[in-house]
Amino acid sequence: MRVLRLFGLAVLVASAFVGGYQTTPAQAQSAATNAQLPPALRAAIMSGNSNAIVSAINVLSGGNATLAANLAQQVVAVAEGLVQSNPQAAIAGAQAAVNIVSNSPVQNSAPAAANNVAAIAARIVVRPQVIQVSPAQVALVATQAVRVATTPIVYQANPTASIQVAANSYSAVNNPAVVRTSPTAAQQVTS
Repeated sequence: MRVLRLFGLAVLVASAFVGGYQTTPAQAQSAATNAQLPPALRAAIMSGNSNAIVSAINVLSGGNATLAANLAQQVVAVAEGLVQSNPQAAIAGAQAAVNIVSNSPVQNSAPAAANNVAAIAARIVVRPQVIQVSPAQVALVATQAVRVATTPIVYQANPTASIQVAANSYSAVNNPAVVRTSPTAAQQVTS
């Protein structure tokens, strides 16, 4: 009887782990988007270097603001999928994507894409893993995302998403770890 109980317990524990290793929808989308990225951009994202990502987007877009916005959307989608496995690359991707859509020509040519980038970046910055690995970078991305989302042309593309960007960014900059490293970030987000 004891052996059967132990066997039942082992089966129960093993079955609990079976579902734990499935691909989440965000990871599946990220994997699909990652497969579509040019190799140089994929390598830049995986390096976790936001400057390399921005450079790759600038080269690949060739000055086309709409293409830059689309590449930034792809980057931030991949970055969101990396939050669990590589939070440093996730925040670097978010920072690079928000930097790209912070430019007026990009916002004017693709306001919906700029809004989407800000929304995904704001979802990334509230994640505990990301805050833990780089609270100063979280503060920077949160303030940039709010600036993008509250630009009139971007805000008009999706007011609901812009409000959520502000809420997520506010939450991120009020995290104690972020407050310690960037005490003025909360003031910047609210203004």
